[in-house]
Parts: sequence; structure tokens; C-alpha cells
Amino acid sequence: MGTLSKCLTERPEEVSVSNSFALHVFNIQKHAAETLDFTCRGSSELPTGLPGIDVIGYSLVLLKDICAWEPSSSETEAPVDSLLQAEPSSLGTEPPVDSLLQAGLVKRLLKYLGELEPPSTIRKAMAKEQGDQQPAFATAKVCPYNGYRRDLVAVIANCLHGRKQVQDEVRQLNGIMLLLQQCVIDEGNAYLREWGLLAVKYLLEENEENQKEVSELQMQEPILTPEVAELGLRVEIDKKTGHPKLVNSS
Repeated sequence: MGTLSKCLTERPEEVSVSNSFALHVFNIQKHAAETLDFTCRGSSELPTGLPGIDVIGYSLVLLKDICAWEPSSSETEAPVDSLLQAEPSSLGTEPPVDSLLQAGLVKRLLKYLGELEPPSTIRKAMAKEQGDQQPAFATAKVCPYNGYRRDLVAVIANCLHGRKQVQDEVRQLNGIMLLLQQCVIDEGNAYLREWGLLAVKYLLEENEENQKEVSELQMQEPILTPEVAELGLRVEIDKKTGHPKLVNSS
């Protein structure tokens, strides 16, 4: 799967992706996720050397690339040397991401993301507030490898790009707040914040309903991140405006 993903990323013009291939990858990912134990936190990136985890990871990476791939307008048949050669009946101008969306890809990925413990920045802030009490996320699932959360968000971001139906689906599944929570630094998930911000950008683009829902959100409590604390600052909510502001800790 890693080799296929590399081909799709580096030589997209030489590769044709069929709908059936995309759906097979999705089915592999679903089956692997159903059999994996998400109670053991991973400590390494792909490849981990553990078959079940590597299948989940590389299938997500491949789905991310498939969702960003689009056939050229002149493409009517798969290249002879293509690793992902499509069967004639499935060739066409529609990108394979459409078949994945119809199969419930976004709903399933939001489910996976919602079952995970919060990113480390949020976890630390919550643990500090709760003190000796058992954290609310103590029984939540953990990332089986470094980068799992980021890969989930990356696939969702690529699905959102230029697709209002996906924007609306995320809102209807109560996924807006979930994606907003991914716009932070997370230990073990490099570039999560960047992918989170990109996903939110695509989520809100030219979608008044989503923009309205975000504008109506009210900050309840600020989260003090280590980066802000090291500067001798803390976040407070302005009582007049309801917006966060930085103030000196002393």
C-alpha cells in the first residue's frame, strides 16, 4: 500500500484509479479498524512492523491520496503500465472519491475521530482542571501509531475540498466542533494543526450555514497551552466581547 500511495502521489498522470479499487481500499481499512485494539498507544510512525496497524495506516494514506486525485479530462482508458489499472466498465471522468463518499467514508472517519481521546494540548488542559478526578477521556481510544489522527483529518480535508455536500454532511453529523478541536498541536501527530486548519478552511468556504454555526459558538473556558505559558502569558475571556485575550501571568 505504501508503494501504491507513492506512485499515486509522485506520478498521478501515469495512474488511473478505478472506483472499485478505491472501494476495496476503504473496505480493507474498515475491516482492519474493526479488528484492531485501540487501547494501546503507538510510539512510532509507519511502518510500525505490526501488520494490523500498518494496514490501517497505509490504507488511510492511500485514501488521502485517492481523495485528492482526479482523472484528466482526456482520460478514457487506464495507462498500460498503471499499478492501479481500472477495469473498462469503471472508467470515466468522475473522480473515485465520489464513490467513497456514497459509501459513507466521511461518516466513518468522523466516527473514528470522535472515538479518540482529545489531542494532547486539550488533554493536558483538561487534566489540570480536573485534578485528581478521573479524566473524562480515560476510556477513550488512542492512536495506534504516530500520525493516525492527522491521517484521519487529512482524508476528511481532501473530501471537503470544493464539495458542499460534504460540508453539509459534516455539519449534519455534528462534526464542526470535532474538526475545530483538531486545529492544535498534538504530540505524536506532526502537522495535525496544519491539516486541521485546512479542513476547517474547506469546511467553511462559501457555506453560509457552516459559517453561521461557527460564528454562534461561544468560548466557555480558555485552554492554556505550554507555548503560551512559557512566554509568561495566559488566556482570558474578555467579559465584554466574549473573545479571548492574552494577559501577563504575574
